[in-house]
Amino acid sequence: MQKRISPNAAKFLTSLSVGIVITIFVLILSNIVMNNALQISEKRYLDSCEQILKGYSNSIQLYIENYHTSLNSINNKKIFTTGTKDEIQEWLAEIELSDHKDFAAIYFVDSDGMAYFSSGETADLSDRTYLAKTTDASTSYYISDIFNTPFTNEPIIIIKETIFSESKTYSGTLCAVIEVNKFQKITDKIKIGKNCKVYLQDRNGNFVVHPASKYIGKSYAPKEEKYSHISSQAISNSASGFVETLDNENEIVDLFYSKIPECGWTMAISFPKTELESIFHQQRKTWILIVISCFLALIILLLIENTILDYFYKRQLINTDYDSLTKLWTRQRFELEATKLLRRYPKNKFMLVESDIRGFKFINQNYGEEAADKLIYFYSVLLNEITNDFHGIIGRGYADHFYTFVKISEVRKAMSVFKKAMEKVTEEVKKYDIQFFPKFGIAFLMPDNTNRDVTIQGLIGQASFAKSTIKDNLLTQYSIYNSRLLEQINREHFIENSMEAAIEKNEFFVMYQPKIRLSDDKIVGAEALVRWRTTDMGLLTPDKFIPLFERNGFITKLDFYVYEQVFKFINNQIKEKNHIVPISVNMSRNHSKPDKFIHDFMEIFNKYEIPPHLIQVEILERSFMDSETLKEITNQLHREGFSVAMDDFGSGESSLNMLTKIPVDVLKFDRDFLLSSTTETGMLESKAAKFIEILINLSKHLDKQTVFEGVETQAQRDFLRSIECDQAQGYFYSKPLAEQDFIQFIKMHS
Repeated sequence: MQKRISPNAAKFLTSLSVGIVITIFVLILSNIVMNNALQISEKRYLDSCEQILKGYSNSIQLYIENYHTSLNSINNKKIFTTGTKDEIQEWLAEIELSDHKDFAAIYFVDSDGMAYFSSGETADLSDRTYLAKTTDASTSYYISDIFNTPFTNEPIIIIKETIFSESKTYSGTLCAVIEVNKFQKITDKIKIGKNCKVYLQDRNGNFVVHPASKYIGKSYAPKEEKYSHISSQAISNSASGFVETLDNENEIVDLFYSKIPECGWTMAISFPKTELESIFHQQRKTWILIVISCFLALIILLLIENTILDYFYKRQLINTDYDSLTKLWTRQRFELEATKLLRRYPKNKFMLVESDIRGFKFINQNYGEEAADKLIYFYSVLLNEITNDFHGIIGRGYADHFYTFVKISEVRKAMSVFKKAMEKVTEEVKKYDIQFFPKFGIAFLMPDNTNRDVTIQGLIGQASFAKSTIKDNLLTQYSIYNSRLLEQINREHFIENSMEAAIEKNEFFVMYQPKIRLSDDKIVGAEALVRWRTTDMGLLTPDKFIPLFERNGFITKLDFYVYEQVFKFINNQIKEKNHIVPISVNMSRNHSKPDKFIHDFMEIFNKYEIPPHLIQVEILERSFMDSETLKEITNQLHREGFSVAMDDFGSGESSLNMLTKIPVDVLKFDRDFLLSSTTETGMLESKAAKFIEILINLSKHLDKQTVFEGVETQAQRDFLRSIECDQAQGYFYSKPLAEQDFIQFIKMHS
């Protein structure tokens, strides 16, 4: 009777067989890939070595060509072919070797072998083989091999130019002496390869350049029998190529060599054999690790297949519709169900809310993935409860993104319910261990024909866009997509596209708001305020463009534009001998490098003849700079003679602490102090008035001048005067004035 095996065993054996076949296939494939990789690596190695050799060869050839050019520039053919010996001697004596710094000596040898040197000496060189007479004018340039001479302490190379008369008869030879060490300096200077050694051999195999100086002028042959035939002389007799050999330090190397056409010498470089072997070793090691990893992974997966295959199958079905962490619908399922609702109720109104968590990446990085997942689950439960109250549907997107879709009757009623839900969210979030802040984007779909073509994906896009406009404003929890929001974005795009041209067209202009001394109501200064008169949108107040410029960084460029306009105005008033008061200019929060700011500021200031006491710089305690940087920039401004005011004092979180660190001269109190403390009758609340009085007294104890912004009523003015505040600025005295109006104001209130 034939033995039967169980289905599970059959399944296991089948899987194991398939696994073995796959493993063998992976081994064969990886071996092919590995061999190809090794071949590619070896080819890259050879190509790299040949490129380095070519680089050195080209460099040496270039130097030799330069020597030829230098020698040719000395060749006065008329003197050398028709001149007398005295004329030749005189010409050579005039040659400055400093102009040909690689030439140790220059001399001319006439047809009888008598040499005339640039030093004024003469010598009989008729026995020199390198001076053999040449009859072929086309090969008149020649470079000798290396040899020693009693004239120098170093081995030398001779380059020569044979001189022929007009009738092509031999007239003599112009020669230059080059010490061999010049070539060593050349190769040392080039430094193309990291691990290579450089050799330069003459026609006889003697070294012109060698890493070990004792081999200069000598040949070399490896002592080991295996490599003894690969001598420097043998290499010099070959055209080009590469061989494995043994260098003078008994290290096995790959030697690459090629001829230099100009002189017949041989350029060679060597690389340790271990360099190529290390490449191969690393790739083999990687291949072995890949093979082992693949094999183990396949075996493990196959062994556990019977126990987890069904589980994965079930989980896959769940994950198609449900998020594994929160058990909410996935975005795909959410979009499908939301689309069904749109089709089922074509004439109803709908609200889509997208939500995420501010700085979720920071939470994930600092608290860990497990803590972040717990937070996501907590938040999903909270949102699900609220969605159920709305009788809507909810889904989770990637990371911390959630989507809620609700059928509504009225937008106003829906927003009322939503705001109550936000109160609940805020209270529950406060109870959680990790502090986090949700934000929401809202989009509405109304039952009109124009918007009904919007898909659920389009609504998500609108809600996401609305949410993106909140940015880092912690006071704003949600934003609604509407036509006004789109208009705002379009307006910001227009402003960003126009701001550079506006500077060039001088569309920005400065207005001056007077500062009044409270003790006698006399003008003692003014603040420069920028405005923008556009061609398309008319006059723009700072609140329309300054926040955008602070975000995109253009504010720093606008600052320096305003500074120059103010300096020009003051300079003109001084020239016209008009009375002028100090003008304060604002330093925006984006300046973060004190040295650069001072350099650029002074560069503009020094163009005009203005005493520095007429300029005051207003800095912000809410700047991007830390207190040390603010302190540094204040000190630098003081050194240049300017006074410094802290603008909007009291609007930040560390104002009192700032007073002890930053040595400003003036404190300008934010207008919100008065705005939030003034009653409907125009009087100040008693508690607020007492607090303001304490701040003024504190400032006086610290020797700070005080200025209050936003003074709009007589009651406010009288109160500030009673507590001995120094100056006031606001509509009670004057709105910001154009230049001519400001000049008249000074005349009337000085």
